[in-house]
Amino acid sequence: MDLGFIADIVPEILEGLPTTIGLFLWSMLLSTVGGLLLALARMSAVGALRWFAVAYGWLIRGIPLLLIMFYVFFALPEFSRTFLLSPFWTAVAALSLWTAAYQAEAIRSGILAVDNGQYEAAEALGMTRAHYMRRIVLPQSVRIIVPPFMGNAINTLKQTSLATVITVPEMALITTRIISREFNALEPLLALAIIYLALTTLLVFGQAGLERAFRLKV
Repeated sequence: MDLGFIADIVPEILEGLPTTIGLFLWSMLLSTVGGLLLALARMSAVGALRWFAVAYGWLIRGIPLLLIMFYVFFALPEFSRTFLLSPFWTAVAALSLWTAAYQAEAIRSGILAVDNGQYEAAEALGMTRAHYMRRIVLPQSVRIIVPPFMGNAINTLKQTSLATVITVPEMALITTRIISREFNALEPLLALAIIYLALTTLLVFGQAGLERAFRLKV
């Protein structure tokens, strides 16, 4: 184990950190919006929306993320050049589609955990469904949503490494280039693992802080 070599290559690997963070943040933003819409569709009184949400979750959670990424990158452009995306945005699209299916279940579980009496009281006061979902149900459900939501976020951060297969210059791709150049896999892979561990640890601490904050509000 050459610790000096690890110290030399860590800055090079970290050159891909902004891309990794960009993939993660964009994917979390889009998947959170998509997950919320899917959760609300799953609970909708409109049958078509419920079936769409169920079918989406069944399909996306049953297909590997790597296959979704390949499909967006290679297959969709065959239908139309409208779907021709750069490698970065292809990865964001695939990660967002995949993560949204899991975030939808996390959000739905939090909404369902709110006592039915809250709904009845809101309706008795003449509040519309959209109004009481926004003002009463969603704020109460956040405390329950946080653990699975952050668990999905941690998983998404790690899955950004799959973007290396479509040549997105994130940390995993830079690491593979170092391995090819130096003919040495041990230290580069260990360095990459340590960096990912540090990033996921930050998210774990963030989750603990959010849980503590919402617990104090209850």
